[in-house]
Amino acid sequence: MMSTSSKENTEEIFRDIKRNLTRGVKDRKHNFHTPVFSNLNGDGEIDSRVVVLRNFDPLKMILNFHTDFRSPKAIDLKHNNNSLFVFYDHKLKIQLRVKTTSILNNQNGIAEEMWEKTRLFSRKCYLTTKIPSSITALPEDGIPNHLVGKEPNLEESEKGFKNFTVVENKINEIDWLYLEISGHRRLKLIFKEQKPEYHWIIP
Repeated sequence: MMSTSSKENTEEIFRDIKRNLTRGVKDRKHNFHTPVFSNLNGDGEIDSRVVVLRNFDPLKMILNFHTDFRSPKAIDLKHNNNSLFVFYDHKLKIQLRVKTTSILNNQNGIAEEMWEKTRLFSRKCYLTTKIPSSITALPEDGIPNHLVGKEPNLEESEKGFKNFTVVENKINEIDWLYLEISGHRRLKLIFKEQKPEYHWIIP
């Protein structure tokens, strides 16, 4: 938990943000591990869902998660790549609203590098015979019957690579909110060439 002095020090706040995003990648129990990701769909409506934070680059200020190339969010991001993450940790009493620009990496070097690090059980998610979010007559996950409850072998798992997509999200702005009974604090960080401009704002 941040001290009273550090919550009013812009540089320390930025360092703390980067520490928590880094922990969110590595620690599954950290509340930043599963942020809410939002984007606009083809009808101009907001779609939101929880994603798993897979990587954070503190130098380039990029957040990554994985998705299926056939999914609606991937299709929508091709047409409008403006996006937003919401992180919240009730123990830290910190909320982050992070505006990003999303880039899809499918069947390229970035996707291949992350695919090699993906476990067989996780690769199975990309072997569904039906498109994510498509209508189905029965409650099912679309996984082939012979793979229900077990991992694919390495050779079979490779069939999912064409669907595996790394979504890179370049951070443009962070709205940091610290909730404290003695007085909330809110800071906006606007990024230009990875370096933030700081603006205190009323919570």
